[in-house]
Amino acid sequence: MIITDIIRNASAAPEIYFLLTSYVEAARYCDPLERLPADVRYLPIDGVDDLSARVDRLKSALAAPPDEMIAQDRAIVREALDIYGYALKRLRYLAEAERESLAHAA
Repeated sequence: MIITDIIRNASAAPEIYFLLTSYVEAARYCDPLERLPADVRYLPIDGVDDLSARVDRLKSALAAPPDEMIAQDRAIVREALDIYGYALKRLRYLAEAERESLAHAA
């Protein structure tokens, strides 16, 4: 997935939020059957806590028994979980790196 590669290499939080916003917009447009849970498709994404809640929601959706979700829907949810999960990890990493940088500068 190209978007996850870009997220992994993003150097600033605004880049990541831009990519996530673009993904959500595309997912809403390309998902007329609303396979993604509604609470992960709304905008704006309001910070790391909001993103973490969305990751948890996607994990819960994937935990549903296989007979409750068709394979194509499961693949779409899995893709969203990968994208949101990489973004969450990168945002946390960038925040920690910034804290360390500020601590060394002080």
